Amino acid sequence: MKKIETMTYEEAVEELESIIKELENESLSLKDSMEKFKRGMALYEYCNEILNKVEGEIKILLKDDEGTLYEEDFFMEV
Repeated sequence: MKKIETMTYEEAVEELESIIKELENESLSLKDSMEKFKRGMALYEYCNEILNKVEGEIKILLKDDEGTLYEEDFFMEV
């Protein structure tokens, strides 16, 4: 199993989706379900951290009334 902190965002999402499918399968033992759940939560938090960081790096280019261009931070409201 790959360490989460070495994964790309895409790898983490892919594993998280796989874990969700496994958890939906009722054939896992309680112990296996808990381990998968914990790994899934760690992956979710990792992905969320990456998205928050990227959101902070996104800028939008705007033009004021005089036609001068300027950058402003982009913040998505959830």
